[in-house]
Amino acid sequence: MKTLQLFILSFLVINISQAEIISLEIARETLSIKIEYIESSNRGLVHPKGCSLCTKDFYKFSKPPIINKKGKVISFDEFLADYWNAEYPTLFLDPKSLSVLRINY
Repeated sequence: MKTLQLFILSFLVINISQAEIISLEIARETLSIKIEYIESSNRGLVHPKGCSLCTKDFYKFSKPPIINKKGKVISFDEFLADYWNAEYPTLFLDPKSLSVLRINY
């Protein structure tokens, strides 16, 4: 009986540990970014500059990402007028597609 209890307990611990590893977003901090945006299709590209962990030269988005500026959500249009002033912007990417979900600066 104790062996069965230990087996169940170890199984639960392993599953909890694996659940903590699953990531909802991947964060990449950059020195700066360049945005290319096609308004007619709401698609665009984010070119990170000075990003040692970035695996691509650019990351896509198929809908405007959520933008947080100093802790406040701003509109994407406001972001397009101001993004070059962003210091150390952080890109939050979908772990499967690597598309941009959110940008914080």
